[in-house]
Amino acid sequence: MNMINPYEVAGKYDLPLSDISSDLIQQFHRHWLRLCTDGRLPARDAIDPANFKRLMPNIILVEIERNPLRVRYRLCGTRVTEFCGNLTGRYLDQIDGDMWSTAAWMQQYKTVVSEGRPIFGQDWLMGKSGARHLYQTGIWPLATDGNMVDRCIAVEDYSTIRRADLHSAMVAHLL
Repeated sequence: MNMINPYEVAGKYDLPLSDISSDLIQQFHRHWLRLCTDGRLPARDAIDPANFKRLMPNIILVEIERNPLRVRYRLCGTRVTEFCGNLTGRYLDQIDGDMWSTAAWMQQYKTVVSEGRPIFGQDWLMGKSGARHLYQTGIWPLATDGNMVDRCIAVEDYSTIRRADLHSAMVAHLL
């Protein structure tokens, strides 16, 4: 967080992995890299939740639809649901943009899908005092055939935020 002026903190996307301090995101990235073999993307079936139980509350699994490109939430971990509400079964383009920029998230998924590579970023949630509480994210491509991205898996790390610190309007929106 920008301690000099926390009110000027903005979401940043497509950051280098070296700018991500989250152990959860770093851990999953190492796991994902091990699953990439012979230049092929891993399939959803290659992701065994038993290998990263600690991350499950922070996981999002999405299905990618094409023509037009749409992102459908298939699974959201309990920690994600605590901060974002229940997104399971919903499309990204149908979510109210008051909490975050739907366009910014869609652009991240477009990059992952079109370039077949992970993307890392940081965003924020509004605190009671008006301060912005940063969290970090990673989105990784998955492909049933090893090439064309048809799913993505994301990790959102809210470890520095307590829901009690969030602005009451945001908490009401989550319920």
